[in-house]
Amino acid sequence: MRTSMFNRSKIPSVGIRQEGWTMWSLMFTLLILGSIAWIGLKIVPLYMENSTIRSSLKSLQNDRSLADASYEEIYELIDKRLDINGIRTIKEEDVEFVEEESYTQVRIDYEKRLPLVSNIDIILTFKNHVNLAAPQ
Repeated sequence: MRTSMFNRSKIPSVGIRQEGWTMWSLMFTLLILGSIAWIGLKIVPLYMENSTIRSSLKSLQNDRSLADASYEEIYELIDKRLDINGIRTIKEEDVEFVEEESYTQVRIDYEKRLPLVSNIDIILTFKNHVNLAAPQ
């Protein structure tokens, strides 16, 4: 008498659940992960651009020669620094100068509109400011 390793009569068929991913759950997960990656690839360059704008503004803070400069001269300096870094999204109306008693605050507040799909846009708002030393 020969005994089989797999005796089908002893395996209960009730209560057994298959485990693992179905094709639909795998496709749904890949769709979600792909969408997140796609949106991330569109948004990350905008944050990197803002980081460059912020570092250009911070470099103005250490420049003591700007204490006697006019707003036009400061804007030209900002524009040149951004142009060197390849940033052309900042317009003159995005740059604001606020005069305080002991300093001048330079603000660059802007928003970027990123078309996503059809009529769906992502709007990113950036607010950057730096305090410049007042004339002595």
